[in-house]
Amino acid sequence: MLKALRDIRTLRVVIYHPKDRERDELVAQIRRIGCEVEAVWPPPEKLRQDADVVFMLFRQDGFTHVLLKALAESGSQASLIAIVEFESPAVIEAVARAGAVSIVTKPIRAFGLLTSLVLSRTISAKEKNLIDRARKLESKLEGFRRMEKAKAILISRKGFSEQEAYDTIRMRAMSARVSMDVVCATIIDADEFIGL
Repeated sequence: MLKALRDIRTLRVVIYHPKDRERDELVAQIRRIGCEVEAVWPPPEKLRQDADVVFMLFRQDGFTHVLLKALAESGSQASLIAIVEFESPAVIEAVARAGAVSIVTKPIRAFGLLTSLVLSRTISAKEKNLIDRARKLESKLEGFRRMEKAKAILISRKGFSEQEAYDTIRMRAMSARVSMDVVCATIIDADEFIGL
């Protein structure tokens, strides 16, 4: 079973939608699914940080702009589900720019809400995993660059071969009980200091 489906009852859901019959039905259906839900209108300047899923009405008005700005500033990790009344180029662009991972159309119906919740959490988890992997790879690549730069410094300053430079870095790291990356950074910093 999908983790997102297993964890559905633990989700904290926030709905940014004007109070009307459709919002009340959406709140009731999400409660029936088993999620903790809060409906908010008008949109606050600061959004909740602890929400797992945000349902947000997208339309061409000032409230949508305020919500999008607050969403961008919050740095929230919540999965965004867009509620769309009609498809205009401006609304579609706003939904795409906001990073919505699922869409619910108006009039809102109970059918498809569970699927939207599960799909949004699954996509968000995969996206987070990819971002984390990219950061790790960037960090690793930066470590390789530092290693190459430190080896180049030892080769040019001490006349070492590439293997001797690597072995020197490795031995210093082992004797100091630190990572090779720390030794490389120290060599680079010392070279930059001397180069001043």
